Amino acid sequence: MKRMWILSALVALVATTASAGEGHQCTAGTQECLDKMAGKMQNSGWVGVELEGIENAPGNLVAGVIEGSPAEAAGIKSGDVLLAVNSVELIDENMEKLGKMWKTSAPGQNVVWTIQRDGSEREVNLVLGRMPADVLARYVGRHMLEHAQVEVAAAE
Repeated sequence: MKRMWILSALVALVATTASAGEGHQCTAGTQECLDKMAGKMQNSGWVGVELEGIENAPGNLVAGVIEGSPAEAAGIKSGDVLLAVNSVELIDENMEKLGKMWKTSAPGQNVVWTIQRDGSEREVNLVLGRMPADVLARYVGRHMLEHAQVEVAAAE
């Protein structure tokens, strides 16, 4: 299960962007996609970490923690392994359930992460925040660049 998930919402465990999942092409026009994506990300709960899949193992490696994020406030560190969210394990069979959690996440919501650090498991409580404008702009900008590349390729 090799995936990179940027945590813009509850855990954003099923998508790297709000309107198009990893490996899926966004079919909306550029402006429509931009509007939808920005709206969803502004109103979703935000954790503030980047996760990276681990080959042949459950869970995801915390590859980065954004300064000032809810994850940092809760004590999440780079190198931790996220094993579960609200007791739902991060395994392929649970991706649909985790996706539903993400879609209903909101700033101020409490979540419990089960992490592994230094070989032992622990639970970490965190309160989802609202994504800061600069982080939102970076994620949306990255997706818009992908849109532009697709549109240029289609025109050729």
